[in-house]
Order: sequence, then structure tokens, then C-alpha cells
Amino acid sequence: MSVITKGRIFANGEQLTAEKLNVLVDDASFNSSTAVDNSTTRVSASGAITVKPQGITSTELAPSERWQNAYPVGSIYMNASDSTDPSVLLGFGTWAAFGAGRVPVGIDSGDTDFDTAEETGGYKTHTLTKQEIPPHTHSYVKTDSTSNANGYDNNTTAKAVTGSTETGGGNIGENSDGTGNASPHNNLQPYIVVHMWKRTA
Repeated sequence: MSVITKGRIFANGEQLTAEKLNVLVDDASFNSSTAVDNSTTRVSASGAITVKPQGITSTELAPSERWQNAYPVGSIYMNASDSTDPSVLLGFGTWAAFGAGRVPVGIDSGDTDFDTAEETGGYKTHTLTKQEIPPHTHSYVKTDSTSNANGYDNNTTAKAVTGSTETGGGNIGENSDGTGNASPHNNLQPYIVVHMWKRTA
């Protein structure tokens, strides 16, 4: 098998027809010294390509410059099923696992929390501080300490108390029983887990 070393140059967008292909072959010159090694790679009569061991070198399969330009240093690669290092899958670059347990957020120059690439923040869980608890009161039943002529207590009512002494009616303010245990609450947004890598070189 020989290699075509000269032929016709087609214009961009020009339609390729059988007639033009025939002209291309007729005008072409061949150089048998650069022939493809038929013992390693060949095309059968049916058009199938047969490649024997060592038939295509790693140089011939090297990733194109276009792919490398699409993933410059600093790029993030994600895969939802394959955890293989992208240097193996893509054939170029040095990659490091990236963002374990975190979700990416678009940069926002107007927000100091999000104005620098790779800054981190946020918590998986959070325990509310006193300042974060909404204003509220606790009510419970307290009996007036005075008695009427029949010996019964007066005015059994539900009152909101805050721990300070109430005025009027002889009622003394007290704290209600404590509640809650200050456990951290879930602070996660909806998420989906993927394998994520960053190109470092």
C-alpha cells in the first residue's frame, strides 16, 4: 500500500463528488517508500480497518491541541460514574481530586463571600446562636396566690412570663421549663455527587 503525497486542494465548503475524487486520484503521485506497514495496519476489501499489536503508536494517538486548549490548567473535570484520573481518560495533564464534600459556586465580584476563586465557606450543619433564634415567648398556667372568702385561689390564668417579677395580682414571674437540646441542624442544599478533578499542570 502506498501513500498519496500530492493531489488536489479543495476550497472550503466545496462539495466533494465522485468525479472530483477520480480527478484527485488521477492527478496524485505516490511514494512507496512511505507506505503504511501492511503487517500492522491495513484496510480490508470491505473497508474495515485492522490494527495489529503495536500497529498504532502513542504518538499517533496523542490528544489533539484542541482538547488540551479546552481543558487548560485550572479547569475542572467532572464525571458522574468513572473515577479514573482524567490524565488517563484524556491522555494529558496532571489532575488532582478537587472540592471533596463541596459544591462549586459562580464567582460574584459584588459579594465578599464569593469574589475570589477557590475561597471556601459554609457549614454542613449549624447550631443556632441566641442571636439567630426568632423572638418568641413561652406561656404556662400560673395561679394567683390570693384566696377568696371560701378559701379558693383567685384567677387561674395563662400568662406569658419572662423570668422577671410581674406586677399586679400577686403573681410572681418565673421561667418555664427549658426545652430543646441545641443539636446542630441539617444545613445542606439539594445536591448530586460526582467525581471532580482540577487540572494542575
